[in-house]
Amino acid sequence: MKKIVAIFQIAVLTAGLSATDVVIEALGSNQAFDENGETKAELPSFGAAIRISDKIQENLEGSISYESDPAYGNTLSARASLRTSYMEVSAGPSFGVMNQGSTEGAVGVLFQPGLGIGFSVTVPGIVVARADTDFALPAPGDTGGKVYLQRSSATAGFYLPNVLCSAGIHQRINTESGNRISGTTDYGFYAEAFRKGSSFRIGMDFIYRVMDYYVAPDHADNRKLGNLVIGGGLTWAPKADFSVFAKGSGALYTFSLGDPVDGLEQFLFDFRGGVRFQIGN
Repeated sequence: MKKIVAIFQIAVLTAGLSATDVVIEALGSNQAFDENGETKAELPSFGAAIRISDKIQENLEGSISYESDPAYGNTLSARASLRTSYMEVSAGPSFGVMNQGSTEGAVGVLFQPGLGIGFSVTVPGIVVARADTDFALPAPGDTGGKVYLQRSSATAGFYLPNVLCSAGIHQRINTESGNRISGTTDYGFYAEAFRKGSSFRIGMDFIYRVMDYYVAPDHADNRKLGNLVIGGGLTWAPKADFSVFAKGSGALYTFSLGDPVDGLEQFLFDFRGGVRFQIGN
């Protein structure tokens, strides 16, 4: 019976590859705190991401993604997205993968179960609004030391001639139960320029970024940093089924929102780049 199930799963996956979008990315960042509440400014941490999506039915799409975030941990998620002319609603499981606490002897949990949900409203050429989140579910009887990840975003935008302008909030949180909370929240304005018939799209980002490291009320290791960040991106799409992209940002000015912190003159940045292609058509 197990062999039959395995063969069936392989057949389904193979069939799905006939018209599948694949996105592969490399990531790097030093814009986060380490386990001691210090910034990782000297050397960036690296990660990777892959996303595979396919159309299940005319208005239904399925996707599976894995991301090793260099600052906040590893997630594996699956989504089913239902689309209409103006709306999209998505939901599916989300798992933290081998995320390990900072305490001595901490064990990485293979899968930390969670949930991902989102929706968007789009009036083509006029306005667009999106909200999305992935979050882990705390285990019953958690005695501390487990790592829980959460990612959330909310954006709203409008179209100008050849430009999409949007404002949004993006947040990533890594919580080690019983020990500390580390998070980054971006308040940004984003613009992406394009032209009909051109294979290039150019983006500019203006962001106020807040980095938090919290242990307990009035704890000496608590940190809260503000960053004035500028970023940009470039996408080259010579064909409809193939594109290459790169995006990055850096802090022009970093300052403490609490007690004085040493080492804030170091340059904080992040970047990501990759390729999107389609298998079949």
